[in-house]
Amino acid sequence: MKKSNLILLWASLSAILCACSLNDEPQRPERSEYIKVYETSADKTVDNIQIPFGGVQDGKIHILSNVDLQWKYMVTQDASTPDWFKITRVDEIEPGHTVVTYDAESILDLNSLDSRSGKLSFSCPPQSLGKFLTVRQGYPLRFIDDFSGEPGQMVTITGRETFTTQEYSKLSKDYFDYISFNAWAETDNEFLSKNITLDITVSGGQFYDTRLATFRVNVPLGTAADKSNLHYLLIVGNDGHLSSQTKFIFSTANDDRVFVHIDNLAAYQVTPADFSILYDDDYAYDDDEGADWI
Repeated sequence: MKKSNLILLWASLSAILCACSLNDEPQRPERSEYIKVYETSADKTVDNIQIPFGGVQDGKIHILSNVDLQWKYMVTQDASTPDWFKITRVDEIEPGHTVVTYDAESILDLNSLDSRSGKLSFSCPPQSLGKFLTVRQGYPLRFIDDFSGEPGQMVTITGRETFTTQEYSKLSKDYFDYISFNAWAETDNEFLSKNITLDITVSGGQFYDTRLATFRVNVPLGTAADKSNLHYLLIVGNDGHLSSQTKFIFSTANDDRVFVHIDNLAAYQVTPADFSILYDDDYAYDDDEGADWI
């Protein structure tokens, strides 16, 4: 037999023996004990509970298990609302099926990025089995882009320039997204400082307030990113979704003696429940100078 054929045969035999060896390794048996959690359907288990901004009364979590359960909850509190999440009842409606009923307070400042969270714990120590369930209220952060990666750095444009962001693949799944960013301006011309604006254009999407692809905000004077120059824009994509090719384009029509700084572009997920509260007919957002911004 030729040497080349012998080498090929040996390689084939080695691959077969290796595969057999892997298949013969003992597999870890699947546990028969379980703890499963769902909110509305046993076919759709959950690992977290998203509390809408409006709060919840008599919210329910269903726990299915074939072991004896111990449970406790550890929810982060804050000074303004020390008991925003409360377990009100725990009922075993049938063997292996427990219903936990809870109340959760609302977050009064709807157009903010405040959030709070905690964990529910369900466990069976004798079986070394447990499950944590995260409780969240507020907009979950999807991404944040500081543009530079270095503290104190930002994007700066004048009237002759534009800035286009990268593509954000995480914008491909949700119907609504809350976009926030810092924008502040500097100029040596006092007259020009009275009405500095910034246009934000979204490619492949539109802004809910106007149903247009471009949104304009007023930009205050400043020297750094802070709460006074943080803007919020609620965006919905064309045909119901933003895409992984979505980009944002920042531009300004101001004089070249005006420098507009931009930093900390972030996106937050907005649930349909929060959206319906945020855009109730009772809410209308407009500042004193006529710029549309949330």
